[in-house]
Amino acid sequence: MTKDNVTLDNLGDAMFEAARTTFGSKFILVKQYLKAESEKLAITLRMIIEGSAKQEIGKAEAKILLNQQKVATAAVLTAAEGMTAVAVQAAINAALKIVKDFVNSEIGFPLL
Repeated sequence: MTKDNVTLDNLGDAMFEAARTTFGSKFILVKQYLKAESEKLAITLRMIIEGSAKQEIGKAEAKILLNQQKVATAAVLTAAEGMTAVAVQAAINAALKIVKDFVNSEIGFPLL
């Protein structure tokens, strides 16, 4: 999946696919966690997009909400089979990079 194919409906799948390549041979160890955490990140991003569109969520709150979910995702993936923080952060960064342009254009400010 490319950045140009990202939609509200496939945010979780796009991030999952982008992150999976960063784990290499350890992907099998974190697959079930990565799928769930990718969807949680997607839910948070959808909430930010929708709240921003309704002017219910501002930049500061959006950044806090995203950071909270990133920290939670990192904790789950780091705990899964002894993944290192560096590998987990690389996966999160890859996942968010693939949806960056879509999310930022939807909310009208650079969140990612």
